[in-house]
Amino acid sequence: MSEVFAETITKSQQLVGSEQELRAAIDRELASAALDELVVMGGHFMLFEEEGTGKLVPGVMEEQSSATMRHRIAGRVGIFPKYTWQLSVDLITSYAQLVNDAKLLLLINDWQYVPTGGRPASQLRAEFFEGFTALPDGYQQVLRDAGLNADSVLPSRKHALAFPETWLKYRFQKAADKFVKQGKLEKRVLESGAKDTEVAFLDEAGNYRTLISCGITGCAGEITEMISEVYLAGYRTIVIFAPGECLSPVRTGVEIALSLYRLTGMVVVIADPGGSGEMSTDEIYSKLVTVSTFRS
Repeated sequence: MSEVFAETITKSQQLVGSEQELRAAIDRELASAALDELVVMGGHFMLFEEEGTGKLVPGVMEEQSSATMRHRIAGRVGIFPKYTWQLSVDLITSYAQLVNDAKLLLLINDWQYVPTGGRPASQLRAEFFEGFTALPDGYQQVLRDAGLNADSVLPSRKHALAFPETWLKYRFQKAADKFVKQGKLEKRVLESGAKDTEVAFLDEAGNYRTLISCGITGCAGEITEMISEVYLAGYRTIVIFAPGECLSPVRTGVEIALSLYRLTGMVVVIADPGGSGEMSTDEIYSKLVTVSTFRS
């Protein structure tokens, strides 16, 4: 495989046990960044099928009027979406005097819990994003309380308020074909007897990190494209609040983005405060939160 410039990327990791420690850790990592601009990804949610209507709705527990929906979402992600949205707004507000341009980034998981029966998933997604002209009420209230509005949200080239994961998946699948031809990614035939293939990244330690398997792009590929999009939009510093179960692929996606796209001068800080059904901050921090930083 050709050189992927991994030697220019530095990585660090620490554990924190409280929200105060989390903020202090992020502040320390950002202190050495050239903070002309800042993007903070928070409020990440999945789409769930609403009972009775069959429509897709944001998987934010506090937004649900149905006890059944609240229970489903609470058991899956807990307070993570609303909590990390608050963390994100607090963060960009605290840096308002230091940063010329601070934006929020809302990543939406629009595939994992989208029904596969009945109407096509693509149609359900299209209807959701067409109607997604305003943030969830609770998110808007957090912005108002901070003296902000939806103008603080970084638009993607796909949607004015969000970065849809399916869009990022498709983008990465197209990019991966190019990188395979360039020798920066490897495409291998799996031993399944069905000629299934996977596309993998060979890191500096000689380990294969699978990005696409049997045509399915994992979280790492989505994050790779998201980081690339942030870079193309002119931003070099990003803080990501990711679900704990996604921490490993998110870190992989960041490292691959910086390497494959040669995104120099970036600082990416990743933290994983909950996302697996935790219902309180005490529960989140009792498990400890990982803070990972990548610099290119």
